[in-house]
Amino acid sequence: MLLNISRPALAVAVTADPVIEGIINLMPDYGTGGRLHALYVNKLQSALPGNYSRLFGTGPAFRSVFFPAWQPDPNLPFTSDTGLDDAWWRDFSVAVLCQAIAEMGSSIRGQMVTAKINADVSSFNVALRERSARAYARMLASTYGPLVTLLRQVNPTTAKQQFHDALLANVLNRVLWFQAGMWTSPDWEMFNQYAKYIALGASDAEVDTLIGELLAAGLPIPAHVSRGTWRTFSEQLREKPNVDVIDIRDASSGPITASTLITGGGWASQMPNGNCYEFTANSQPGTRYRQLPGGCCFTGDTEVLNGEGRPVPLRQMKPGDTVLTRDGTATVAFTPTPLRSGRTLYSLAGGGPVFTGTHPFLNGGTANLSSPLPILLALEPRSLGSAVPTLSEYGIGQLTIGSLLLSRTAGLNELAVPTPVTGINEVAGFDEDPYLYDLNLVTNTGVRQEFWAGQADRFYLVSPEFPVLDEAAEAATAVVAVMEGLFQAAGPGKWEWPSGVIDTVNLFGAGVFHSALMDALASTPSFGAPIPTGTLYDRIERLYQGLGSITPEGAAVVASLFDSLMSTIGQWIASLVALGWRRGMLLGGDVLALSVFDITLASANPVPTDSLIKLEVKVTGRTLSESAIVWDRCGRANTHFHHYFDQLIHLDMAGEDRPVDLSFAASIDGAPIPVLFAAVPGAVGDVPHQLQSAVLRDSSGAVVGTVRFDTRRLGRDAASQELGDSGLWTTEAANAYANALGTAMVQPILWKLRELSPK
Repeated sequence: MLLNISRPALAVAVTADPVIEGIINLMPDYGTGGRLHALYVNKLQSALPGNYSRLFGTGPAFRSVFFPAWQPDPNLPFTSDTGLDDAWWRDFSVAVLCQAIAEMGSSIRGQMVTAKINADVSSFNVALRERSARAYARMLASTYGPLVTLLRQVNPTTAKQQFHDALLANVLNRVLWFQAGMWTSPDWEMFNQYAKYIALGASDAEVDTLIGELLAAGLPIPAHVSRGTWRTFSEQLREKPNVDVIDIRDASSGPITASTLITGGGWASQMPNGNCYEFTANSQPGTRYRQLPGGCCFTGDTEVLNGEGRPVPLRQMKPGDTVLTRDGTATVAFTPTPLRSGRTLYSLAGGGPVFTGTHPFLNGGTANLSSPLPILLALEPRSLGSAVPTLSEYGIGQLTIGSLLLSRTAGLNELAVPTPVTGINEVAGFDEDPYLYDLNLVTNTGVRQEFWAGQADRFYLVSPEFPVLDEAAEAATAVVAVMEGLFQAAGPGKWEWPSGVIDTVNLFGAGVFHSALMDALASTPSFGAPIPTGTLYDRIERLYQGLGSITPEGAAVVASLFDSLMSTIGQWIASLVALGWRRGMLLGGDVLALSVFDITLASANPVPTDSLIKLEVKVTGRTLSESAIVWDRCGRANTHFHHYFDQLIHLDMAGEDRPVDLSFAASIDGAPIPVLFAAVPGAVGDVPHQLQSAVLRDSSGAVVGTVRFDTRRLGRDAASQELGDSGLWTTEAANAYANALGTAMVQPILWKLRELSPK
């Protein structure tokens, strides 16, 4: 962008040197700031620390994995002028890469601590902008052509003093311009004069001295570019003020979305987002920005109100006990005790439970039809929605100061009242107990099974982590079938669930469970599976009964298995079963079958209630692009926060211009322009079947939701046949198929856990 400064050129009074006069009158545009921004991106990529872990030796550097095309910028030394050391740049690089992982990593996204990532990236950028003045001066002197040409013509021993004297001698001219309204950009001009002074060899102290002399001579220098403050001036970066995921999206999308291979005992599994899991594993650079799946729990000292309204510590609750719920009482079926594993704990000001960031509280705000409120609130709503997908159907909002929660005191008939949150604090000091605690209630007692958790005389209505069965539908059938098979084949009394399984699940769970799901999809016919015997409620109760005498160590393993299973496949099962008529066993061919499942929206989103959504899907190749439109089908429990599409698009992949990238643009029915956007570079690859998701942004760039889809490769005959099968899909067929999928997953999970777990 060029600046038009409406004033005459300055006739320098104290020197006849036209070069000095030219330097003073030269006013750069914002191009050098853009060049400086590009340098910062290059430095960020170069600073990425760490290596792949290896049993022997050192694995490849993460920089070469995530930024394989990186080459050093010739001006890389200029970044030292920011005064930010290598450790700072390493931390900044880790935060921005984790921001990209959270955006593009479909499998790992739910485990990324997005709020902390974004806050840290913002903080790093503030620090960088405030230290960019001298680096900008170096860049200006080296890359801004008009200045480079002039600097080559000056006498290095005299130019700095001539420049200094010329500025002082012409203060009156500038004062007159200012008084006449002709000095229209005094801050930008003075900052660039300082930059040129630095280019001629001035130190920061000499710049401050010059400013003092100019002020003493009567020059009205704006306060934000005066002595000291000029160092934090950042207008030069206004075109690209932040270094963030946008800058590394293209460079890192391939490595982030790639699946890697894990092997053992003659088998191999694809680990979705495998590079990302490695980068964020224990002791690796990104570990502080990733949390383990699950953990929607409390400390053992947190109390619940039993069926008589008396407070009881969670660690004392056992199967058969009763608790108060919102609509009466319910019976405890199982007390999960996952390992805390370093999870951060929180408490609310004024007392109450001590909880993890993903535990859901019931929203106490008053809903209205024109602007529905999310039913649940959590400190980490995106992670909770990923871990327990059914909970997001009616919205998960951000728990923050000012939120209203339903609270009450102990006793049998106390009233619940909306209570504002006045503070949220991190809590330490619970390391003596390695476990966290939650309640699973008997499925046919209570409506939504919310219970009261707190301490002393303050109890809040909370939801259990287990999904609501009436909303989970066939997904619950598949998960129950998996857990039945695992318990029967390797449960208490047989394999005894060695504690090492927890570490294995934490390291490889995405590979184990995701791979088992893909195996099951590829081997399970859509039609013809036997209808499962017994109701879902009865099957769940039998599972709970089988855990009646399990040890705390065993219960921790069960919790780890369930949490990882739900976070890995829970969000996909319902969609895959809803479209279970598709040809999952006949993969491979020149037809790209793109299925759009649904859109999940955050509590703050620009889509009005009960809107019909039009979604334009664009597939882009090297030279051509093709688009199609799908509509919200207004079915399968659509809500303000969850819109289902469940629609299929077939695209021809034959020919040279193969599809590579996907993008989505969502519009409200009748609106002329889209309100939500998502870009998915590299979404279409050579994998026969891939489950994916992408973050949706509004027009300002804020993340407001997620779109889920999958891509499959089919032959032309299979593509034609599956469309004909769609009309044959029934509720009975879907339930039978879900049960068959879950059953087919059991053996692959067991094989891989046994091979990968410590012996």
